[in-house]
Amino acid sequence: MTDTEKSTRPFTMEHVLKLTSKNVRRHIDVSIRKTFERVEEFKNDPKKSREVFDTLSILHTMRKELDDFQIKYSEAFRKSKEEQSSNTSGEEENVES
Repeated sequence: MTDTEKSTRPFTMEHVLKLTSKNVRRHIDVSIRKTFERVEEFKNDPKKSREVFDTLSILHTMRKELDDFQIKYSEAFRKSKEEQSSNTSGEEENVES
């Protein structure tokens, strides 16, 4: 991508925050699923079993914190009326990290 293309790409905080939270949530959910799948593996090892359940607890807390963050900053996750009217193509912008 050229410098000109980079400078003309639209940018919205709403899009970046939604994309970031979606990716974080997806990774947390994958970790929860994969960790839960290992519960049976450690049923005869109390120490490791405890670690698995502690990990699940923390992952669920992380997901709840993300939910709470999105609620607390819900206005930042919504497009303003000006942003909505300037994006007449209806296409979602791409954001590269």
